[in-house]
Amino acid sequence: MALADLPEHLQDGLAHRARAKALRFLYEDTGNWQTGHDTAGFELLLPALLDEGKARELPLPYERFMGIAAQRDAKIGHIPPRLIYNVSTPLLHSLEYLGNRLDVEAARAQLSPNGSFANSPSATAYFLLRTRDEQANEYLAMLLRNRGDGSLPTVEPFEVFEIAWVLYNLARADQRPAETQPLLRYLAQALTDDGVGVSREGLRPDSDDTALTLSVLHRYGYPISAGPLRPFEGIDYFFTFPLERDASVTANAHVLEVLQVAPPFPRQQVIQQKVIKYLRDARVDGDHWVDKWHGSPFYATAHAVFALITSAPEVCRPAFTWFKNSQLADGSWGWFGKGTPEETAYAVQALDLAPAEFRAGMDEALR
Repeated sequence: MALADLPEHLQDGLAHRARAKALRFLYEDTGNWQTGHDTAGFELLLPALLDEGKARELPLPYERFMGIAAQRDAKIGHIPPRLIYNVSTPLLHSLEYLGNRLDVEAARAQLSPNGSFANSPSATAYFLLRTRDEQANEYLAMLLRNRGDGSLPTVEPFEVFEIAWVLYNLARADQRPAETQPLLRYLAQALTDDGVGVSREGLRPDSDDTALTLSVLHRYGYPISAGPLRPFEGIDYFFTFPLERDASVTANAHVLEVLQVAPPFPRQQVIQQKVIKYLRDARVDGDHWVDKWHGSPFYATAHAVFALITSAPEVCRPAFTWFKNSQLADGSWGWFGKGTPEETAYAVQALDLAPAEFRAGMDEALR
């Protein structure tokens, strides 16, 4: 889409090669997009991009994605406009899914005090393509100034998410430096009875950031309760956000971690068993998990293992074998053909929890 909008004098050989490469990928490497696991917002944003492609008469494989477009239309059809324009929902973060159906003035009323739509540079830029707004323009300009290389982040700000994840992984490594105390106080102050989101501003609370924040506070000695998780309890699992199409494995795994260490409360065991059942049933091929918040199953599987190893270790055993069998020849792990430090770290963290007899033959490989 960006290449199609380039001025004529910039339509050079480099642009042509990039366009050809993108088209080749769309025709040759997207055959499983309707059946593979979806990342968050996929069923909303892909059809919106295809609509733009049609308007530009681009030669894209539209028929291939008709099923995904139908999912988008069905979802939008069940969402009253008031939920988009009068309530702070995660739909604002993917506002561009509305395409040419945006009600500019109704949307303007949902701008966050920081000038963004739900901390999304993409949604904010989409809005500015259709109107002028100094506050939204300054939000994007600030991000560009701060980064200095012309790029924009996917989400900004996201300080609660960033602090919680860093401290969570430090605690898993049994590292609790004194320098973390101001950050822990920040998390404790950000947490409300209704939970917390990726930031104290812009995005509504969600179960994943709430659970991770509670887990971190517990690991660093702060008193916690499961109370902030109650708004997210559903019939069969905990939802991350209202209106989501499918549940998140890792959000439920993080919720389970908190439920297992929270002070006693009514129905605690019943709720734990509900989450355990959801995670057990969510396995792919009975031995690993996938999740909409991350493209790699090594992330989802590792975090499911972290949560289940205490309360349902039998569910973890097939996952340990899956990790073992997924190791690449060079000793690393990587789902997309090449090992990465991040995915390798997930595998090592998970296998570190495996029974001693299972790990006996893997110690050298894990080094």
